[in-house]
Amino acid sequence: MLDWNAISPEELQELYGKMSDKQIAEMYDVSVGKVRYKRKKFGIALLDRIWASMHAQDGEALQPFNELARRMLLEKPDIDMLAKAITQYAFRSGVVERMHGEGKLSDADMKELNIFFANRMGGILVKVFAGEWLQILLLFDFYKTLTANWDPVAPDVREFEA
Repeated sequence: MLDWNAISPEELQELYGKMSDKQIAEMYDVSVGKVRYKRKKFGIALLDRIWASMHAQDGEALQPFNELARRMLLEKPDIDMLAKAITQYAFRSGVVERMHGEGKLSDADMKELNIFFANRMGGILVKVFAGEWLQILLLFDFYKTLTANWDPVAPDVREFEA
C-alpha cells in the first residue's frame, strides 16, 4: 500500500500531470478531498495541469495564447509597467533584495537604484518599440567594450518556465 503521508510535492505534481484527483485518491486509498487539500498545500494548481497538458502538445495549443500575448505587448506597449516589471524581475528580486535585507543597502539606496534601473529600462523599451534599431545597436556596441572581461551570461529562464 502506498503511503499518502509520505508523498512528496514532486511526486504529487508528477501524478497530477497524468491523473485526476479521483484517480490519485483511489491509488492511495484516500478521499478526493485529501488529494485536493494536499495539492493546495503544495501549491499544485489546476492551471499547472492545464499548462503541462498544453505544453506536451508541442505548444500547438499555446499558439493562440502566444499570439494574443504578442499583440497585447506590442500593439499598445505600457512602457511604465514593462520597465517596472522587468526591473523587479531582473534587478530587484534576487541578490539586490538580499543585500537590502542584510542592511548593505538602505531604503533610500534601494529607491534610487530602482528608479535608475527602471528609467534606463524604460529608455531601452521606448527605443525598441519605436524601432530605432541603429541607436540601440550603437548604444550596445559602446557598452559591450565595458563588459569585455565579464563572465559569460547564463540565461535564466526558470521563472518563465514556472
